[in-house]
Amino acid sequence: MQGPEDDARLAGKVALISGGGAVGGGIGNGRAAAILLARTGAKVLVADRDPKPAERESQEHERKH
Repeated sequence: MQGPEDDARLAGKVALISGGGAVGGGIGNGRAAAILLARTGAKVLVADRDPKPAERESQEHERKH
């Protein structure tokens, strides 16, 4: 079974995720989408009405890559 990281169609594309910062211990749909798109090689911009969770998601991704 192939995972999202095996789909090269999104590599190098830009994705804007609205509501990408998860609050609390959960992952949230926006954060999940950001993670999956980043795994495909897309450049992901995470936006949220509360910038702290979005910044945290961005920093976490940068640490991993």
